[in-house]
Amino acid sequence: AHVEAPVSGSMILAGVLLKLGGYGLLRVFEYMMNIGVLINMFWLSISLVGGFLVSLMCMRQIDMKALIAYSSVAHMGLVVGGLMS
Repeated sequence: AHVEAPVSGSMILAGVLLKLGGYGLLRVFEYMMNIGVLINMFWLSISLVGGFLVSLMCMRQIDMKALIAYSSVAHMGLVVGGLMS
């Protein structure tokens, strides 16, 4: 969606719509706490490693839209890691 949209649409997508997913995770977090700490640690490790790897990919991008898309994915990985900690 980021590559096909104009730059302004890609920025709106990254700034607003993807962050609503983080808000949705925050709303259902109390149900996820009942599952257990083991599942939370699994999601924490996956999200932090994924955020780090995507950040490394972000450093190699020359296309501005792809850079916005990759940085959005890295930021959402950190959001999920923060929620699960």
